[in-house]
Amino acid sequence: MRLGVKILLAGLFAICVYRAATQSLVHDEALTFRLYIAGPIEAIFQSYDPNHHFLNTLLMRASASIFGDSELALRLPALAGAALYFVSIYRLSLAAFGETALFPLSVALMSLNPFTLDFMVAARGYGMALALMMFALAMLYESLALEPAPRKNLVLAGAALGLSVTANLVFLLPALGVGGIAVYLLPKLEPAPAKAAGKHSKRKRPERRKAWPLWVWLVTPMAVVGLLYLEAAPIEQMKLALFYVGAHSIPESMRNMALVALQHSGPLRHLHVADWWRDAIAFVVAPGIVVAAFAAGWRKKDRLLLLVSAPLVFASVALVLMHYVLDRPYPADRTGIYFAPLVCLGLVGLARLHKTGAKAVYALSAILLVQFVLAFNTRMFWVWEYDADTRDMSEYIAAHRNPAADTVRVGGSWQLSEAMAYYMVKNNWQWMAVERRPPELGDDYYLIAPQDVGLLGQMGLKVVYRGPVSGSMLAVPSR
Repeated sequence: MRLGVKILLAGLFAICVYRAATQSLVHDEALTFRLYIAGPIEAIFQSYDPNHHFLNTLLMRASASIFGDSELALRLPALAGAALYFVSIYRLSLAAFGETALFPLSVALMSLNPFTLDFMVAARGYGMALALMMFALAMLYESLALEPAPRKNLVLAGAALGLSVTANLVFLLPALGVGGIAVYLLPKLEPAPAKAAGKHSKRKRPERRKAWPLWVWLVTPMAVVGLLYLEAAPIEQMKLALFYVGAHSIPESMRNMALVALQHSGPLRHLHVADWWRDAIAFVVAPGIVVAAFAAGWRKKDRLLLLVSAPLVFASVALVLMHYVLDRPYPADRTGIYFAPLVCLGLVGLARLHKTGAKAVYALSAILLVQFVLAFNTRMFWVWEYDADTRDMSEYIAAHRNPAADTVRVGGSWQLSEAMAYYMVKNNWQWMAVERRPPELGDDYYLIAPQDVGLLGQMGLKVVYRGPVSGSMLAVPSR
């Protein structure tokens, strides 16, 4: 059983490496490249942008300085996060379920989600932050199963939780939730104090220094990492208005996070019956799992269910408060990436407690896995699907440009300009000029995202290349 799970995870990691090497760089990756990798290193510590996922940016800079600025080189930190994620869910699932059928089921549900796999590849901080949080959960669960709890595991868990926030700030709430429930659970493992010597004992026991509470070993590295982050990152430039990605209502948020997992791509993407199932998962099944896991974990003192559900409950309540008090959006797609693996782990965890309900868990898990497999892809990221063919469009321009022209001006949709500019720099195309402005007449080529197809008629353009994956178009003026 262990061998089969290891083969699955090794195969998924190999696919992640393949995707990192072959998929076109996309807008947010290219923006990080321009702002923080291609420019002066001081910008990492002095200039803030929501695209600046601090730990990931630092590692991208280090990777680029060693291995160059290829797509694979820029994505090596994300691949390191993928390796850590796969190792973490393997250890956590094995510790929680042993060599039962629930072990491979748990690993499969957390590893085959196509949206999660996107961020095991893309050069962003979300996948790395998720990997660090899952590593912390694995360390904590293993520690809670042992008495006395290994201090080393607690230190590693605390450091990982702190680093997950430095990799991406959206993990602040779930990291605090994990840390909080761990602090609640750890005192229950404290060793009982030694009994005092008998009344008539002539021998005096040597005084022993009182050991630190277990939670100190967890919280201290979290605090240290947090202080270092506050000192190094340009957080003084952060403004609430910059954190605009998300949904405007709770139903929109819940539907979106089910959508990216269940209708990422593949044959079920546009089926009406898939829409109904997506909404059932979003509004009934997923919240039901969280509530049931939290209630069962609290009632039965189940450490796994509490570690999984309490952070989601805490984050959900905090997100609602932040929406009404600070007018911040609810999570959507990548800003809620931590929900799916924790909900899936909670689902499998519930099967341990109820033999009758285990059949329902297996049935639901089988349906989810079928949907994950049908949506499996190696050619695009859901968030940046429009950029899936940008590298091919850059190569088309290079092959078909007028060699007599000193400058080839490329305009069009803003979503596509950043990745095109990356290929201009990467390939040292001094003849290319990428315009970062609204499209206007006079350019030689136009990058047109699918939603801007109306520009073709308005500006008198003809399509010379249409991306087979993205649907984005490369157009030239009609003559």
